Formats: sequence, structure tokens, C-alpha cells
Amino acid sequence: MNQMDGHESWMYEAKSMADEVPRLAILFGMERTGTLAKVHRQCSRSSEEPVHDNHLTCCLGKKCAECPFLAAIEKAEICDDDKDVAKAWTCACHIVSSGGDVSNEGYVMTVDDRMYWGNVYDSLTSGYEE
Repeated sequence: MNQMDGHESWMYEAKSMADEVPRLAILFGMERTGTLAKVHRQCSRSSEEPVHDNHLTCCLGKKCAECPFLAAIEKAEICDDDKDVAKAWTCACHIVSSGGDVSNEGYVMTVDDRMYWGNVYDSLTSGYEE
């Protein structure tokens, strides 16, 4: 019996988590400072679309600003950058403990990320008729 039997999935998710945590810390900082994108442009040949109310949503379907775990970190007496990192780790651990990012779109998405993926999926299905 291989010692790795049954653990491969969490090892791959741990690899994803290692990539996601620094990205999440940046995103939480951008949301805090109001610097999330105001426009979306799918590619260099497409026109810009305004992004209304850009915010973060986790892959578990929760708006990050409404998450009680992340709200508790806001109350901590630590600097804002440390709060961003604490939120990143908290969010990542919650997602991993809940089964991980099953759609592989990222642990947390902005509204413009969602616009991007929506356009990709529309493009992939545009050749099919129901």
C-alpha cells in the first residue's frame, strides 16, 4: 500500500492554497483601499465595460465583506496589512476545510473576474443550440 493513498487531493489543494494566500492578501488590501478595478476589458480587442460595485466573493458563494470570520479580524488591533494577511489565511483555510475550490476559478473573485469567466463560458457554449 502506498503511504500517499487517500492524501493526494489534499496535497494538490495545499499547493493551490500556497499560491492563493499571497494573492488573497493583495485582493483584501485592494478592497480595503478601494483600488479594485473600475473597468473590465476582456482582451485588447474588446471595449471597456464599467464594473459596478466591485467587491470580493469567495468560491463558497459568500460576499467577503459579509463573512463573520473576516469581520472578526477587522476588530483586531493590528495594522491593516496584517489584517489582509490574516484574512487571506482565514479565508483559504475555510475554503480548504470545506472541500477547496472545486471550479478552479480561484478562492476569491472580484466582480470583474466573474465578468471574465462569464464571457469565457458564454463563448464556449455559443456554438451549441438547445
